[in-house]
Parts: sequence; C-alpha cells; structure tokens
Amino acid sequence: MKKKQSDILKIAISFAVLFVLYHSAEYMLLFRNSIFGFFVFQFLFFLFAWILGNWNNKNGFGFWGLSFSKLKIKHVLTGIILGILLYGIPYIISLSLGTEFVSNIPPWTDILKASIPFVFGVIFSSFSEDVLTRGTVFRLLNNKIKTGWIILISATIYLLNHIFRLNDGLDTLSYLFLLGVLFIIPLIFTKSLWITGFMHWSGNAFFYITHNVIQTKDNLNYVTPNQIFVFWIIILIPIIWYFFSRFKSKLI
Repeated sequence: MKKKQSDILKIAISFAVLFVLYHSAEYMLLFRNSIFGFFVFQFLFFLFAWILGNWNNKNGFGFWGLSFSKLKIKHVLTGIILGILLYGIPYIISLSLGTEFVSNIPPWTDILKASIPFVFGVIFSSFSEDVLTRGTVFRLLNNKIKTGWIILISATIYLLNHIFRLNDGLDTLSYLFLLGVLFIIPLIFTKSLWITGFMHWSGNAFFYITHNVIQTKDNLNYVTPNQIFVFWIIILIPIIWYFFSRFKSKLI
C-alpha cells in the first residue's frame, strides 16, 4: 500500500513539474513572443521528463511511452498519415461546402520558409503535451481503472490544459475534448506515445500550413469549420479504435 501511495505521489509531482514547464513555454511564445524562451522551457520540459522518468521507474523517456529503442519507422508513418487524415478530410469538406475558402496561396518558396520553423517547433510542443496529458494519466491509471475512465480523464485533462482557449466557445471545447479521446487510443493499444505524438504533430503542421501559410478564411454558412471537424472526429474515433484493435500486434 505504501509503495502504491509513493508511486501515485511521484507521478502527481511529475505532472505538476511538467505542467509548469509546459505552460511556461506556452507563455513565452503567446505573451512574450519569445521563441528563445519557448525552446528554453521546452528543453527543460524534456530534461525533467527524462529525470522524472528515471525517478519513477529508472527508464527515462521510456516511462512516458517514448522509448527510443522501440521507435520504428512504421510508428512515424502511421502517425503522420493519421494526422493528415484527421485534419485533411474536414478541410477538404469545408472547402467543398464553401464553409472555408482559400484567400491567398504564396509562392512555394515562401510556403517553405514560413512552414519549416513552425513544423520544427511544434514537434516539441506536440510531444510535450502528449507526455503531460496522456503519458502521465496512462502511467498513473493503467490497470487500475477501466479503460473508458482513463480515456475520459485524459481527454478532460487535455481540454483543461488549453487554459488560454477555454472561453473560445462550445465548438472549440467539443473538438478539444474529442481530440483528447482520439489521441489516447494509440497509446491504449500500443503502450507507446510515438504514434500519438507523430499524429498530433503532423495534424498541427497540416492545419498551420493550410490556414496560416496558405491563407484560408471562414465563409458565413449554415455550418462552421469547427462543427465539421467535430463531426469528423466523432466518425473517426470508432474507426481508429477498430484499426488499432485489429492491427495492434503489427504496430507495437
């Protein structure tokens, strides 16, 4: 009993430390416009994730499901493909329905110049958020409560972790919660964060390139892009669940 209480306390302390570092990085980027500050705190996040992983179970990043010895090219490709499908399908639907329209497409050289720094930086924020909102929850609750509760708790923490977006309306809150449900499914089946991390990263990169670099604007319509996104995630959740339940042995 004392050992279990000690393990819970360690993970709780780990979550608190990583939470502060993650949001310090977000604060530096959003409110100080400091890319340097962002990378400093992201570096500290992963440094402490490694230290705390060793403290919890003497296996560094492996404790959070990011063992480099278990990383395979199929994890990278599966995550990237799923991330592009996650954001690409609703984007195509929005353009087809006229809910969104492309207002400007810069030259391809400008697209590359604008995309590369973001694509590089967002890989750190995507994986750090996955460690914080999914890795910690999974390590704390796996084999202790039912899987459904793990998913709901992780999704709720993922939603609440977006502390600067909690006033953005029901559509935003809905898709954030549903993304939290979707993103933990690969972790549930593979016990690894790699696929989730690359899925999260490629989705963020795709959205940024198609909405900020290639400028896309909303059009007044009977349905919003966020509502289309919500409906698509609802459809995708059982598909992803079936996919990983069917092919988990090939994806581990």
